[in-house]
Amino acid sequence: MKELEYYQKIVLALAQKAFQKKEIPVGAIVVDKTGQIISRGYNLSHTKKDAIEHAEIRALKAAFKTTGDWRLDGCKLIVNLEPCLMCLGAIANARVQEVAYYLPDPQFGSVESRFTKKQLAKLFPRLIINKETDTGETKILLQAFFKKLRTKN
Repeated sequence: MKELEYYQKIVLALAQKAFQKKEIPVGAIVVDKTGQIISRGYNLSHTKKDAIEHAEIRALKAAFKTTGDWRLDGCKLIVNLEPCLMCLGAIANARVQEVAYYLPDPQFGSVESRFTKKQLAKLFPRLIINKETDTGETKILLQAFFKKLRTKN
């Protein structure tokens, strides 16, 4: 199994945890230079009543604890949904080298959905951003979450 496929399975398992807690199903991991997963996170904004409890922020905070530093030079953050502007700023400020995401978020996403590659390069000149191929599982999980939410209301 390819490394990225392995990471995607872990990210999706984290998103599933968020889903089970009635959170928007987003999961994220931070991988160090050697390819080792050093942290994991999933959305808990509703549970914790805290707007910044996004999967990416939680994964970054856990990585800071693991490394003992707020600088994550050479690390990669992998998330199943395109990061929002808040998360993208935190990722860049933490000096993460690369972000990989699987599904665009037309409403809140801040990579392909809000900025051009030229704008991103100007804002975050050292950050590499890659959109990876989604297996379809992220889309299915998000659709199930929002369908459940609509039927509840």
